[in-house]
Amino acid sequence: MFFFLMKKAFFDGWDNLEILFITNLAFFIVSAALIWPVFVFLRPTSPVFPALLIMISILEIVLLGVVSALMSSLADYRRVSWADVPRLLRETWKQSLVFGIAMLGFIISSLLGIAYCLSLRNLLGFTLSMFSFWIVIGVYLTILWYFPARNRLQGHFGKLLKKCALLMLDNFPLSLYLGFVIVPIYLIAWPMTAFGAFGPSGIQLYLNCALRLLLYKYDWQEENPNGKRNRVPWHAILIHEKERIGKRSIRGMIFPWKD
Repeated sequence: MFFFLMKKAFFDGWDNLEILFITNLAFFIVSAALIWPVFVFLRPTSPVFPALLIMISILEIVLLGVVSALMSSLADYRRVSWADVPRLLRETWKQSLVFGIAMLGFIISSLLGIAYCLSLRNLLGFTLSMFSFWIVIGVYLTILWYFPARNRLQGHFGKLLKKCALLMLDNFPLSLYLGFVIVPIYLIAWPMTAFGAFGPSGIQLYLNCALRLLLYKYDWQEENPNGKRNRVPWHAILIHEKERIGKRSIRGMIFPWKD
């Protein structure tokens, strides 16, 4: 499943390279246009400075929700249009806003909590700081699934977070791979491609592909309640996906009309 996920995410991105580039560039330009004036016209010591950064961060999370919804359509082999953006914004902004506020609140409280525990300079403080650190890691791996889950699963914010936690725990190796391999690599590679490839769009496409494939597993488990959970017949349940991707060659990728 890991290798097919890599293949699907790559070819979904390759087949929609224009959409991926424009979405990434648009996200970067909007983010830069919001952040640049804050650093130019305000001093970091100004009380308005952190408030504006928080507001901009929440707005970027709302925009990321729209990006993820677009990438979900690409993962489903559907055509997307820029005319879809206003509709997707109306559909996603509320849950993205709640998610952004909750996550920024969690990040700020976690940083303050860990800093306080370390300032105690004793064994108890160190133990509490380490405990808090692992909680942060667990939450990070959980929220990776939030936007893909919002795109595909039903429920309010709290219910979606619960589903994300279950997804993370049930697919822990995959969550580690996504959180500590794919996300860092895609973020590092983003500026290397002039903020066109990889980046937020590539990450969201990868995550949406991952959840799409995982749902086949849960459908199989529902149809086979007596089957072994650790013996999922991925080859059989992903045969339709493999047919959709098909066999690709380097020549066909660059010159598709010659294949």
